[in-house]
Amino acid sequence: MPTASTRSSMDIFRFTMAALLASVAIAIVALTWRWPLVWDAQVFHYIHFLIDNGFAPYRDIPDINMPGVYVLEGWAMQFFGGSDLAWRIYDFTLLGVLTLAMVVVTLPYDWLGGLFAGVIFALLHANDGPWNSVERDEVMTVLIAIAYAFLFESMRRRKPWLLIGFGLSMGMAATIKPMTAPLGLALLALAAWKIRKRNESVAPYLSWSIAGAVVAGGIVLSFLLRHHALHAFIETARRTIPFYASLEPSSTATLLRFLPKKVELVMFPFALAVAPGNKQWNNWERPSILFGIAFGIASYLAQGKGYDYHRYPFAAFLLLWMATELALALRMTGWRRCIGVAGLSAGILFGASLYLRHIDHLHADTDFVSLENDLTSIGASRLQRQIQCMDLVQGCYTALYHLKIVQSTGMMGDVLLFASEKSSVVDYYRDQYWKQLTSNPPAVIVLTNEWFGQRSSFDKINQWPSFAGYLRDNYQLVIARNFAEQPGRLHRTQSTDHAYRIYLRKGAALPLPANSEERHEFRF
Repeated sequence: MPTASTRSSMDIFRFTMAALLASVAIAIVALTWRWPLVWDAQVFHYIHFLIDNGFAPYRDIPDINMPGVYVLEGWAMQFFGGSDLAWRIYDFTLLGVLTLAMVVVTLPYDWLGGLFAGVIFALLHANDGPWNSVERDEVMTVLIAIAYAFLFESMRRRKPWLLIGFGLSMGMAATIKPMTAPLGLALLALAAWKIRKRNESVAPYLSWSIAGAVVAGGIVLSFLLRHHALHAFIETARRTIPFYASLEPSSTATLLRFLPKKVELVMFPFALAVAPGNKQWNNWERPSILFGIAFGIASYLAQGKGYDYHRYPFAAFLLLWMATELALALRMTGWRRCIGVAGLSAGILFGASLYLRHIDHLHADTDFVSLENDLTSIGASRLQRQIQCMDLVQGCYTALYHLKIVQSTGMMGDVLLFASEKSSVVDYYRDQYWKQLTSNPPAVIVLTNEWFGQRSSFDKINQWPSFAGYLRDNYQLVIARNFAEQPGRLHRTQSTDHAYRIYLRKGAALPLPANSEERHEFRF
């Protein structure tokens, strides 16, 4: 049995660890709160802006994302606002809710495990940079963690009605990435086994779970019906999503090599050493957490692209398992307690020293502020429904969103337009956009050099010769900016070869930016 002195020393260690974790959380906020909207976040914001201006998702705005993404991000924009800072606050809120859910999960064992896992996950997430803020898999991971908290508390308190939270959270997660559904079913099956062992009826627990999932489905269905987009979404799911999933695949060996992060590798041997001796966790909740790890691996491999945010479910549940095992070891004696102390100490000291330094040197891409200036010189009011971005996530949509300019069409992203792969899907979207382009040609086209799956190059337009010829014959190049050639650029981890070109339709009447080499005053 632990003596009074050893209990006191462990209490001091827990307090010290909690203080260090709080310091790390504060450092994350201090280092990242000024990050701007970039990458996917700016695309989602601009899509919501287009929806607010009469465009229908999936019908007018071709997109591969599931409707739950737009429902949840729409709620977040209404609650937090749509500014760059508001989105940082939303990101911090998600990480805080994730940590709280993890603490609830670990309460019967040691709250320190949940706190540790949540903060270290936030550290890994911030280390991935502003490009991964509020990514879909982050929101999905938070929802799954909330579902775990409701499930465990329902079972612990023997209150079936709490499972409506499980069904709702897991159901909303499935509307972001449908592969979440099998995890929910597996957790219900495991819980049903436990309920039967307690000689209780499974029906109330199952009924409340289903009710929550039905509410989630109803929310998303009402979103699609409200925008008359149900059929268009079904067609997108049938035609476009499978094609996109086949693009830019990575080998299984490559994916597995980049799956674990360094801090996870540091902690894993310690957790593995003490896990067999943690008898207090020999119940159904431990395999439930292991199911979460297995789901994270399966989700990461199934998506097949190896993006940083695709590993978030795996990272969250691996950290939760390791931190709980190590926190439980603190309550034991001898070498196991020493390993628990060593494992948690190694995780916080190694993770904080490695990742906070890296986060401090991250700089979000702000090249496209110059595009905002160029478009402002032309006049935002003149460009309403008279401009088209041919971009993916470099920043053209950020400029339009900040200036509140509505595009001429709902075409978002040029993956399918300039894909090198031959496909009926590519032909379909080219035909659709061609009709819009030629029937109502925009006065301005902004073309970036971002090329999905390829090295950045404006040669991407040669994948679609008809468009390349149309652009050459009907538009004149008036602005070309290449940021890779500018001296004295800040160090960053992302690509530095950003460039864009502004094309003006021949015969259109628009003023060129004042700092361009050509200066013409045109009229509508």
